[in-house]
Amino acid sequence: MSLLTLDIGRCVRTTNKFSTCEKCVEVCPVETIKISEHLPSFVPNDCVGCGGCLAACPDAAFKLDTFSPLNYIFSFLEKKSVVASCKEEIPCLAALSTEEILSLSLLSETPVVFDKAHCAECSIAKPNVALIEERIEEVNFLLEAMEVEKSVRFESVELSVEEEKVENDRRAFFAKASIKEAAKAKQVFENKVEALSEELKEHTASVEDIQSIRAKVVPDRRKLLQMAMKRAGVPTQFHNIDANDISFVSQKMIDEESCTNCQMCYRICPTGALSSDKYGGFIDFDAINCIKCQSCHDVCEPDSITIKNVFSLEQLFKPKREQLIKFSVKRCDECGMPFVYRGGEIMCDRCRVEEEEAHALWGIKQ
Repeated sequence: MSLLTLDIGRCVRTTNKFSTCEKCVEVCPVETIKISEHLPSFVPNDCVGCGGCLAACPDAAFKLDTFSPLNYIFSFLEKKSVVASCKEEIPCLAALSTEEILSLSLLSETPVVFDKAHCAECSIAKPNVALIEERIEEVNFLLEAMEVEKSVRFESVELSVEEEKVENDRRAFFAKASIKEAAKAKQVFENKVEALSEELKEHTASVEDIQSIRAKVVPDRRKLLQMAMKRAGVPTQFHNIDANDISFVSQKMIDEESCTNCQMCYRICPTGALSSDKYGGFIDFDAINCIKCQSCHDVCEPDSITIKNVFSLEQLFKPKREQLIKFSVKRCDECGMPFVYRGGEIMCDRCRVEEEEAHALWGIKQ
């Protein structure tokens, strides 16, 4: 039994109380993941370890102790495998995200086949098969748009896998075990015990979690995709595709009239795709770092930031930073600190509030 854990510092709900993200809840085939006190919670013993939530989470906050998507992909490529099957090194094909399937296809020397021969006998097949089909369809659409002459197939292969022989000699086991291996075995045992817990596992953010949030880290699967794109070869033309046809990245725009420069969008962005300088004089955007978590949209009160209707594939092959909006920055006549000037007196918001409070205290009518 696998142990499911949540890196709370990577969950977009931790940093944004307005976040509407429930992707992990939506894909869980046994419906154990729920939102409790605004954060995901689950009963470890109810989890079947399929890994669907790992792939669905935009910031890869979920983890299984017995499976790593990146390790699986590297192993698959190293062995020059052709067939991806739940009977070999992966709990369920739904554990691979669209990005990871796309990277695997781009890096593989031959077309990849996803084996669905065992789905018929699987208790969670119905919801997970729909996820797998949806992701493969998106990947094949993107491969065609990138002019890559490969596609991912989802069909029955009837892959036969020999059962691993377990060494039952207890003395032989301890003779081979080093201190490092013993510590690893101890951790595996503890994980299995924790995985059997029938109590609801709720989460709260600690000081360490807050520090990891501030780091603004791009998920490893995005780094893998960037590497795969470099090896894919540049197409003869960069197609613009409908924003709804790509699930893991987007391009943004900001309405200059309604934006108040509250700074929340780039402060809340978990990967640093949105950024500014220390004066808040502009908002820049790196599409290649966007994970389409929608957190910036959830926090924007005037709905100034929106997704462009189309996405240019050039952003995947030749990523470049785009300035979405620029503000006028002046130094406050009162305190001398730089601030975004919106007209009228050259006074920052803090000094303006202080002056209003002073006038109210003194009984001066403005």
